[in-house]
Amino acid sequence: MTGLHIRRASWDDPGDRASLVHVRRVVYVDEQNVDAEEEFEGLDPLCPHFIAEIDDPGGGNPIPVGVARLRFMEDGALKGERFAVLAEHRGSGVGRALVEEVEDEARRRGGREILLAAQTQALGFYEKLGYEAYGEEFEEAGIPHRMMKKKLV
Repeated sequence: MTGLHIRRASWDDPGDRASLVHVRRVVYVDEQNVDAEEEFEGLDPLCPHFIAEIDDPGGGNPIPVGVARLRFMEDGALKGERFAVLAEHRGSGVGRALVEEVEDEARRRGGREILLAAQTQALGFYEKLGYEAYGEEFEEAGIPHRMMKKKLV
């Protein structure tokens, strides 16, 4: 996709937070019927966030089309979370670019492995990016998931 940019975002910046909340609300709350309190569970201020933006064809501000965050688990593990891409931009490389940026951030922070909880319908997407499913299927926010991991070299 031409004009795609991934950038680090700050939950403390009102404009960034509005973009992060908008994309996640559309994807998770509106499309997938996830409860908003479950989606916005209070961990966002502790996590680095990323926004995928495309150039505005009219020359205005970039348009947010995808988001993600990296969470530092209590056991020291790094977990990619809240990957969300607006429906009209899925299949265009936005998701891949977000995953790669989150992985790069994990590497910068010394991570040797990254985890994520993938919706079962998205397992194939993550497998193509080198992730391996493990453990039993579980339900999160009413949606079936599997844990996945990838070695970062």
